Amino acid sequence: MAESKSRNVVVTLKVGKSDNGKNAALAFSCGLSALAMGHRSVVFLTGDGAVWGYKGSADGIAVQGFPPLADMIEDYIASEGRVLLCSVCHRTCSTGGPGQRSATEKLESAEIAGFATILELAADGITMSF
Repeated sequence: MAESKSRNVVVTLKVGKSDNGKNAALAFSCGLSALAMGHRSVVFLTGDGAVWGYKGSADGIAVQGFPPLADMIEDYIASEGRVLLCSVCHRTCSTGGPGQRSATEKLESAEIAGFATILELAADGITMSF
């Protein structure tokens, strides 16, 4: 049997709360699965999906068949999964506009990153998107 090679699994999440967290549950479940398989995992939050990079955004959201979303995100981070928050979305979409300070704090472990970072990570792995 060939030796398994650890790869980057880049999961892009661009859907916010409009589907009551279904795509977010799928994205973090995918990321957790990648970690369980021994891969490195990054969930990139962009567009409307950037909302999940802020404290309290997943509170009270549970999708049938999945644990509560806040628990999934916490487990993902505790398992050394990376959460990357789109730099442009952090400054604009999720905070109300350029120059405005968000009333909501980002997740402590969420890193601010741009598309170049995602492209570099994806070049050495696989991608999924939700």
